Amino acid sequence: MQDLEREHQDAGNELRNFRKLTADYQLPANACNSYTYLYEKIKAFENDLFQHIHLENNILFPKVIKIENERLAHR
Repeated sequence: MQDLEREHQDAGNELRNFRKLTADYQLPANACNSYTYLYEKIKAFENDLFQHIHLENNILFPKVIKIENERLAHR
């Protein structure tokens, strides 16, 4: 479980680096359509990944821990 949580932290850090490198996805004045499309897709990926991380950290992991604790208690 700790490995997965660490992966989530690492992924969040990488996305923060993308935001830093792109000045929060601010397009240059002369950005072409491909550049714009790329930034839109990176932002969509970021939103999807943060949703994924939220669901796992706040819903799935606690359920798994609870089930595992119950299983161990009934040994």
